[in-house]
Amino acid sequence: MSFIGKGLLALIWLIVVPTLAGSLFLRRKKTHSWIECFLVGYLFLFSLFELLTLPMIRFKAPLHVLVICFGVPSGAAALAGAFSLIRMKRIRKPDVAGPLRQSSPFLWAALLLIVFQLAVVAVYAHFDEDDAFYVAAGTTAVETDTIFEISAYTGAPYTKIPQRYILSPFPIFLAVVSRLCGGLHPAIVAHTIFPPVFLICVYCTVYLIARKWFEDDQNARGIFLFLTAMLCWFSAYSVYSAGNFQMVRLWQGKAMLASFLLPLIFYLSLSIILEEQPQYPWFLLLLADVAGCLLSSMGIILAPLMIGIFALLGLLRFRSLKRTVYALSCCIPSAALGAVYLYIRHIT
Repeated sequence: MSFIGKGLLALIWLIVVPTLAGSLFLRRKKTHSWIECFLVGYLFLFSLFELLTLPMIRFKAPLHVLVICFGVPSGAAALAGAFSLIRMKRIRKPDVAGPLRQSSPFLWAALLLIVFQLAVVAVYAHFDEDDAFYVAAGTTAVETDTIFEISAYTGAPYTKIPQRYILSPFPIFLAVVSRLCGGLHPAIVAHTIFPPVFLICVYCTVYLIARKWFEDDQNARGIFLFLTAMLCWFSAYSVYSAGNFQMVRLWQGKAMLASFLLPLIFYLSLSIILEEQPQYPWFLLLLADVAGCLLSSMGIILAPLMIGIFALLGLLRFRSLKRTVYALSCCIPSAALGAVYLYIRHIT
């Protein structure tokens, strides 16, 4: 398959599929934008991948089985979402179209800066020391058709469970996407495809937060988005800053956790836990918790911690035990995986 064909497959699997699949989960919401569908779609894909990969690691299934088991339901969800949109006549333009028609200069400046950043992260790939594991693990999985059976450092079979990564197999997501894109090399996917796609996820999340905080002020949304992009652009004062993770190593799970998922959980918590009438279904927080477990082992701790803080705030505001129970129930997957991690680390 030609490189252009592989690029089109990447566009389908990383943009079209999550957007259509996400619309399926928002079909009962009175109004929803393409931005919301896109982000919810990634919550679904990440959660599905985590739930499929863990048992396959345990039973040493080959990678091609995971590719099929992930690709089929993902594609089916996208087709179902497309039919749902057509049937219910809810195909709407993204919220970005409205601000563009109003020609807010601040929004135009923000979009121009974001487009420039997308080009930079796609063309000027940063090669990070952590690629020695993250990209190498994905490449090893593709070349050996295995899932965490061969060490990316030595090429020899693992003699001991990789405790730090076994419950957060995001490098295997890289391998699966590589296969779904017609065999596009994992290094190309990681350094050229993932960064601009995931950066779109980041700024879509920032826009939703701005839309919530500045509901009736379009200029304020543009200023907020522009300042956020500028702060991230000039965040290289430390290799540990969230902006640095976002701009130079966004293909890594821990960078996605800091730049994308935690802000999205923040937005969902504001819109669900702290709203008298939740604007989204509760299960989206459950999907976000599972997605955090996939991205990084830190997500197993930080995602439920953020949801728990908002659950406490919701209890103080509404005095509703039912609402608190709902919120804490969304943290069950990470609590279960935390217990598994302690078992692996201290008992096995």
